[in-house]
Amino acid sequence: MGFIRGSGAKVTLGAGTVVGMGTWELPGISVDLLDSTAFGDTAKQYMTGMLDYGNVNFGGLYDPADTTGQLTLISANLNNSVIGNVRLYVDNTSYWTPNKTVASGGLSASGMLVQSTAIGMDKSGLGTIKFTGKCTGPWCLTSGT
Repeated sequence: MGFIRGSGAKVTLGAGTVVGMGTWELPGISVDLLDSTAFGDTAKQYMTGMLDYGNVNFGGLYDPADTTGQLTLISANLNNSVIGNVRLYVDNTSYWTPNKTVASGGLSASGMLVQSTAIGMDKSGLGTIKFTGKCTGPWCLTSGT
């Protein structure tokens, strides 16, 4: 089997690594189910609607000195900015990223809105940070750098 070691993963914005990250996940793609039942039907019927690429979650150790990673994401959260250059690496060459070649809903390309930022402290541990992003269009798995 071709299992993948998680220690080879990382989160980047453009060419720069977001410092301190230790986990990331794409919880899954969903599709709207539209009720197409009509008068006289004896059972509900459905058809599929639009795809929702869902959320992006990643987190790790808080580093307020990471101006090109963590602080950029915090700023995007506060300013409702779309991040288009985020990459969630699976290994050293393959990563999930917004599909920049596909327009979605009149937008020029896909991206991620930083929906929430959570910073935590523990008296006997290191500070942590967690980001939740909302995918604003399709994402794709890309191989190569």
